[in-house]
Amino acid sequence: MVEKVVVVGLGYVGLPTAALIADKRYEVLGVDVNEALVSELQAGRCPLGEAEIIPVVERALSSGRLRAAIKPDNGDIFIICVPTPITPNKRADLSMVTKAVQAAMQHVRPGNMVILESTSPIGTTESIIAGAARDVGLDPTIDLDICYCPERVFPGNTINEILKNDRVVGGLTPRAALRAKGFYESFCAGKAFPVTAAEAEFSKLMENTYRDVNIALANSFAHIAERSGIDVSKVIEVANRHPRVNVHTPGPGVGGHCIPVDPWFLVERYPEETKLIHEARLINDRQPERLLAAAGASGLVAGEKVAILGAAYRGNIDDARDTPTEKLIDALADAGLTWATHDPHVTRMHIESGRDPNLTADLIDAVRGAAAVFVMTDHTQYKHLAPASFSGLLPRMIVDGRRLVDTDAFLAAGVTVISVGAPTVSAGDYVQRIPA
Repeated sequence: MVEKVVVVGLGYVGLPTAALIADKRYEVLGVDVNEALVSELQAGRCPLGEAEIIPVVERALSSGRLRAAIKPDNGDIFIICVPTPITPNKRADLSMVTKAVQAAMQHVRPGNMVILESTSPIGTTESIIAGAARDVGLDPTIDLDICYCPERVFPGNTINEILKNDRVVGGLTPRAALRAKGFYESFCAGKAFPVTAAEAEFSKLMENTYRDVNIALANSFAHIAERSGIDVSKVIEVANRHPRVNVHTPGPGVGGHCIPVDPWFLVERYPEETKLIHEARLINDRQPERLLAAAGASGLVAGEKVAILGAAYRGNIDDARDTPTEKLIDALADAGLTWATHDPHVTRMHIESGRDPNLTADLIDAVRGAAAVFVMTDHTQYKHLAPASFSGLLPRMIVDGRRLVDTDAFLAAGVTVISVGAPTVSAGDYVQRIPA
């Protein structure tokens, strides 16, 4: 008998997961409250822009093993993959998880397995998933197998990451964990490691907090370098020659729906134990404001236009969730500046404050009339940017948050260059260093 899997939440994780499960000949129902997204899927089209996801999803749809709907139905295995954002006061917003679980529980029957993949605070599986089971008259440890199995994907390489990465499978019972291990290993090449649900929840938060703290350390090193007249990238390169050192790369901040969000789940519950984590969050969130302050110190004033290169939070993807560019736009607005945002991949961007990102796919439109250009995303298109890239529409300054531009070429063309982790160099200073 073919098992039926119901995946609730068809975003950047849920949809490719559903398609890969269907590829292993499970019957899969994908559920999402976004009617436009469901309509696209029902028409056989993939609504996500990541190149490697599209053929996998469309193949699963055409096979008939993946269907899409706006409401759950009966199944054998239920997987919850909805977002868990933070509120403006940095508290975990579990409302989408709660609604998704309550909707699924109307169709859950004894013998089913229920898996939460959404990143969540420690204790969520017990409080929300098990609690919802009790509410419909089911014993969460006897009637069901309830697990927490966090995703570990890297946008831009999603399919490969789902298939090959090892997984942590946390059960409310050992039986549940072993069942989840068997399920994930049935469609993934990576190994699944059974632990308790709380241990799995903590592991996910630990993984992303580790990355956030290390990026904050790199950004702190960059601040020191800027004050000291040193190029931090050169120092990191030689420091990383040490066999037990791996300093991360500084930049304009961190983005996406994991790294800038997940550490707050720990800070919220354990404020005394997370002071280092809290400070790291603040360091990374303030990076866009630091870049703008550096531009202001070099003569950028209210009323001028800024061209922002990159809305996505990392290169060559279309995901602009919680991007550092959002924080930059808010800072520009507060400083009385105007802006245009260029991105070759992003077509939609939501800013929590309601401000318009002024997105354009035309680089020249973005830079026309701009006093400064901020490079915020490491898209391939932006690597080795030179004055010729702007068709003669040169700004007074380049703020290079990703260390991508041809610094010498811009300085020679009379453009001041502000780079993360390096002293600001004006065109005048550069000319003075050229031998007569």
